[in-house]
Amino acid sequence: MTSKIGYIDGLRLKQAVIAGARRVILMQERLNRMNVFPVPDNDTGTNMALTLQSVAEGAISCHDASISEMSRRLADSALMGARGNSGAILAQFFQGFSEKLRNEQRISLVQFGAVAQQARNSSYEAITEPQEGTILTVIHDWAEHARSYCHHAHDFIDLISQGLRAAQSSLNDTPKKLKMLAKAGVVDAGAQGFVHMLEGILNFVLTGKIEQAVGIGASSDSGAKVEAMPQDILFQYCTECFIEGERIARVQLRDELRQIGNSLIVAGSTEKMRVHVHTNEPETVFEIAGRYGQVSRRKFDDMRKQHTDAHAAERTSSIALVTDSSCDLEPEFIIRHNIQTVPVQLSFGQQNYIDKITITPKEYYRMLTESGYYPKTSQPTPGDFANTYEQLWGHYDQAVSIHLSGVLSGTLQAARTAAKGVPDGKLRVLDGRNVCIGLGLLVAEAARAIEQGCDLDEVVSKVEAAANKIRFYVAIDTVEYLIRGGRLSRSRGIVARGLNLKPILRLTQDGQVEVAARVLGAQASLKKVMKFIRKEARGKKNLRFAVAHANAIEKAAWLRDQIEKQCEVRDIITVNVSPALGAHAGPGAAGVAFLGD
Repeated sequence: MTSKIGYIDGLRLKQAVIAGARRVILMQERLNRMNVFPVPDNDTGTNMALTLQSVAEGAISCHDASISEMSRRLADSALMGARGNSGAILAQFFQGFSEKLRNEQRISLVQFGAVAQQARNSSYEAITEPQEGTILTVIHDWAEHARSYCHHAHDFIDLISQGLRAAQSSLNDTPKKLKMLAKAGVVDAGAQGFVHMLEGILNFVLTGKIEQAVGIGASSDSGAKVEAMPQDILFQYCTECFIEGERIARVQLRDELRQIGNSLIVAGSTEKMRVHVHTNEPETVFEIAGRYGQVSRRKFDDMRKQHTDAHAAERTSSIALVTDSSCDLEPEFIIRHNIQTVPVQLSFGQQNYIDKITITPKEYYRMLTESGYYPKTSQPTPGDFANTYEQLWGHYDQAVSIHLSGVLSGTLQAARTAAKGVPDGKLRVLDGRNVCIGLGLLVAEAARAIEQGCDLDEVVSKVEAAANKIRFYVAIDTVEYLIRGGRLSRSRGIVARGLNLKPILRLTQDGQVEVAARVLGAQASLKKVMKFIRKEARGKKNLRFAVAHANAIEKAAWLRDQIEKQCEVRDIITVNVSPALGAHAGPGAAGVAFLGD
């Protein structure tokens, strides 16, 4: 029997928001397919997923038990990570939510009703021309229900459950309020995303679990009925930026920007603001914004091109891409390419985590240095993979599943065991013969091949060819974790510590880890890595690089700078090392992987 929940503090809010964010991330493709308002450019789901990914990471990194500090962190993370129209509205929603919670340790049911009202009001304040029948309407109706029902609810489970019903009812009415939705045969995508967030929260409250498996949406979802007429899009560019300053004049800023576009949203506080506007003059937007403070995170997307790409003739087949959480890629790349990631389970003592869902790599390294426990990892089971594969078939015709080196982990074997239950020709399970960013480069090659329209055999061929070409070197800062993980004997470790020897590890073509060199000092080890890279990259074309670090940002920056100078490459993936390698590499490690033709 579920226990009653009579209050919400920072820790409860943290878990609820992570669960809600995860639900939206899983459902992003469904949301993209129903995207009509304000422009049918097929990206509402992705934008909401990216926004809430940032919110979830902010929640994970906050350890304050007060709801005041937790909500402030959520608001800041939402503002920094907001994407698109609905993402900007969500950022302002979290901003209003936070403003009502200053100095609060926990809140009651009645207080929550007032907080919901403030979040609703704040959401509307960010919009120059609020449109009913969108996410704003559902937020309004949900908040109104919370305000009235909070006095009668038995506990927060009751309030959340009934609030979800009110939001779903409001969602179903969105086509009655916005004609373009009725014409396209869908509800509003942003509003549906907000409802999915509430669904994830309720599911967590009832079960204590955060969803892990793919949740691409019902297979019967046909998407919006929209004609491919990009010329009907009045303003071509979805333009966004972030402003930091003092006493930013929101009203004045809005008045200037509304002269050059529409769909204008100015979210945030008087010190930090996120601007979103559809315009034909992106540079003018950035110039105006620069008068109010320091401008960063500039971005503009061509909505006419997005519209054409999204509503071109549908493909007769599709291929899903699956990997495991030892694969290191930037979260945005994973979300945008809808890569299905089966997570590793982690534990520090009695505390259990889901890799990259309830713990980020950055947070993992904090715990690695501060916790008194050495972490344990538990690879995905055949059942985890079977569950993932089973949920793919309503949405994809085939799948390729690429995993951590089979000689380093049983993850590959678990995937192959699960694949025995899949009909012939639908699924190919591949040994990536790599880990971390090496595996990341491989999965990125597969994603691009799928995007280019390659069939399954062609994708597999490209992946296998790339696996033979990837080179990966890691400079270890401390041998302590190699000793604790059993990769280095204690006697050799004592010698290495005494002489300040820094081992450099590399991955062989068959997926084994070996020592490439031992050098004196950390900086010398980075220079040695670059020497290996220069030698191996010489004569190769179309170089693709990735840099990984274990909370060693300065080392990663140095490696990036050297790659740019010596190899004349600019687009370099940079990520924190996943726990799969990080448990052995330890804090301070940094490495480079590359792939060339």
